[in-house]
Amino acid sequence: MSYFSRFYKKENLISRSLDIDEELYEELEKLSKKVYEASISKLVNASIEKIIETENIQLYERKNKSYVSRSFLIRESLLEGLYTLKEKYRISICLLVNIAIRNALIEEDIICIDKKTKTT
Repeated sequence: MSYFSRFYKKENLISRSLDIDEELYEELEKLSKKVYEASISKLVNASIEKIIETENIQLYERKNKSYVSRSFLIRESLLEGLYTLKEKYRISICLLVNIAIRNALIEEDIICIDKKTKTT
């Protein structure tokens, strides 16, 4: 493994406007500003990549139905993967991205909890 293999190779980025659950977006903002050296678009791309890989698509019920429309730069290959999932599961791209972000945030919370218990 080379020093730079953790970085992605250049790929076309496609701008997409998506309606994102406001609570999920706020969590992404916090992670982008305070935890990771990554833009919100990069966090979204990582979330999308994982849902394409695992197909862990679990619909969830929302209490507050507040969405914000945001533009993201999504890697072309991931957008193609989203369209494949859309056809397979008959779920909109926006909902798939929201599920992907939610899955990532849930996993992030689990990781944070694990780190806290290991240090105490």
